[in-house]
Amino acid sequence: MAEVRTCPVCGGSDFSDLFTAPDHLVTGESFRIAKCCGCGLVVTADPPEENDIGRYYVSDDYISHSDKKQNLTELFYHLARKFMLGRKFRLARRATGKSIGTIVDIGSGTGYFASFMQQKGWNVTGVEINDRAREFSAAKFGIRTLNPSAVNDLGDASADCVTLWHVLEHLYEPEKWMGEIRRILADDGRCIIALPNIESSDAQWFGENWAALDVPRHLWHFSPDTLLHLAEEHGFACEAIRPLPLDLFYIAALSYRNRGRQLALLRGIVTGLFLAVVNLFRSNKASSLIYVISKQKT
Repeated sequence: MAEVRTCPVCGGSDFSDLFTAPDHLVTGESFRIAKCCGCGLVVTADPPEENDIGRYYVSDDYISHSDKKQNLTELFYHLARKFMLGRKFRLARRATGKSIGTIVDIGSGTGYFASFMQQKGWNVTGVEINDRAREFSAAKFGIRTLNPSAVNDLGDASADCVTLWHVLEHLYEPEKWMGEIRRILADDGRCIIALPNIESSDAQWFGENWAALDVPRHLWHFSPDTLLHLAEEHGFACEAIRPLPLDLFYIAALSYRNRGRQLALLRGIVTGLFLAVVNLFRSNKASSLIYVISKQKT
């Protein structure tokens, strides 16, 4: 296992252990969750080496790399994804002020969002590390999808919009990716980042069984403060923060499954409704948040 020695947000090297969390998806191994004493970033403190992380994604249950609809939770995921495609499109259009443009979707998975944007007239490039997902998106949708090692092929200031839908938390060097995003993004472009919120009500409710911890695949567990700190360090300003409301129900259902509870989907919906009411005027406690950032004017 590797060891996180330097915080990618503030560069600090002092971490305080919080608890251990199991890998519910693949191995059952436990991983340490720690917090940077400098900026408060929560991290998976002992992740696998980068060249070994691939085996932790090898599961038919890793839904963003598959197209399965074999149980109610998976069906709910696909229905929610279909609903969210239109919302994501409208967000990209509103954030950029463009009806059509050029978009780079980092972590494009099986290509559903990229395909939707392409159908709406956008020039789309996906970036995806998983070979199977990359091949699926090319075969099913005809999406141009690059391996992350080829991201240098993208031109400077060539994208009106860069999106990362639940991706930044997976990246071993988020600070380098923020620099690459700044290079790719046009001066008047917008970057849209969706992330689980470690300070959410459901994170507190489920603790080490919170499904959005998803160790060791999730390396970093951002709060609004730590994401904004990272963005500012790399020359970005935050224009808006919005909740992803449906994520709460899906994450709650998976969290109950992690606890071994029966009727996990039903429990997740009930708990999600309760927490949604509790958070009605506390959007910073939402399960997942969308950040719209732009280059700071110099």
